[in-house]
Amino acid sequence: MSRAQQTAFGEAFLVHAKKAFRFVHDPGAVAYVRRLGRRLVAASMDPQIRFHFYILKNPVVNAFSVPGGYVFVNTGAILAARNEDELAAVMSHEISHDTQRHIPRLMEVAHKLSWAALAGMLAGALLMGTSQFQSGAAAMTLSSAGVAAETLKHRRGYESEADHFGLRTMARAGFNPHAMAAFFMRLKTYDRFMTVNIPESWRTHPATDIRIAEAENLAARYPNRPIPDRPGFDRFQAMLIARSGSPYSAHARLLEQLGGRGDPAAIRYGDALADLRLGRYAQARTILAQLIHADPASVSVRLAEISLLRDTHQARDALQDLRALQVLHPHSLWIGILTARTLLTFGRTAEAHRLVKRWLARRPSRPALYRILARIYGRRHDYLHAHEALAEAFFLEGNGREALRELALAKPFATEPSAQDRLKTLKVAFKEGWAAPPAFP
Repeated sequence: MSRAQQTAFGEAFLVHAKKAFRFVHDPGAVAYVRRLGRRLVAASMDPQIRFHFYILKNPVVNAFSVPGGYVFVNTGAILAARNEDELAAVMSHEISHDTQRHIPRLMEVAHKLSWAALAGMLAGALLMGTSQFQSGAAAMTLSSAGVAAETLKHRRGYESEADHFGLRTMARAGFNPHAMAAFFMRLKTYDRFMTVNIPESWRTHPATDIRIAEAENLAARYPNRPIPDRPGFDRFQAMLIARSGSPYSAHARLLEQLGGRGDPAAIRYGDALADLRLGRYAQARTILAQLIHADPASVSVRLAEISLLRDTHQARDALQDLRALQVLHPHSLWIGILTARTLLTFGRTAEAHRLVKRWLARRPSRPALYRILARIYGRRHDYLHAHEALAEAFFLEGNGREALRELALAKPFATEPSAQDRLKTLKVAFKEGWAAPPAFP
């Protein structure tokens, strides 16, 4: 596979992944993973590859990558990590699968397989990365009946190679390579809860004990310096916990995840986010004021305070703080989205529209921008473009059925031939699963 073919493969896979998996769309969480990913890619064996990082709402401790630089990390893997270095180990492993062309190489080794057997193996591997572990194991077993033992040996070898290059990558990026073995130790604990035992001859990953030993041997070449406290990582985990599940149980889950080993301020930050979800603004204001006093440079805490100001209708203060953050972080989509939402909340529709259009020119595949655009057009009673923008958002989120439904709602408002033609084009794009819809007018 050429690099162009790998890119096309990844784009096609993403279209189907959006239909099969639940994605985390929180701008702050996504920004964190992408920032960490870029740091690792810069230290990888092939820093010229353009990578794309996504978070999946899935409690299973897993991550995977596909050709074209597409890396998917489950929330289960993020919350299983005890520090940023362990998460870096997971992500550098997946980055190395792509830089070492493991799937293209496997396809070359497996060229004698029937397509049915290969499809069954891939389906099984994906299911094993979800809560349907038993179904995935069964699919792997059935489809692997015709797979040569040599192919399985290569797959296990590729996993070891990804560990090897991943460890080198994280070390070059400034992380402690000993964190990889520590994470594998935790994986071994999680493996005990698996209800399906796969025979060793069918395993695609080396046994965990072997991976631990190999990672320890490789890491022994590097000094085992203490892993520094990184409050940003603890806040990232706290954000995922506080903004998922019931806000009433958020505090208990934060204590379970972070209590005793994480930054105490991160638990307080998570409590504030849960209070915002519950409308407990006085409690949230007290916590956030204390956190900002202790760490005025924390962008995530400042943005939480801005959300509070917006929700309590303090327009001037909210926009003033946002503009100050925009000067410091002009390329932050997270800040841009919150600014547009805040402008819209306070009736400054024209300003919000100009800002969203500028961001769409730079980031045309962000569903959050299209959702804001839909609200803008709805306020202007431009229902054609409101439904069209919402259709684009649903499509980019992988919900093709709702995207087509929005196009149907837009159809009565398409009175001009050009608008009718565009709706037809979008309908084809959504049905055929184009990697990206036509640019919004």
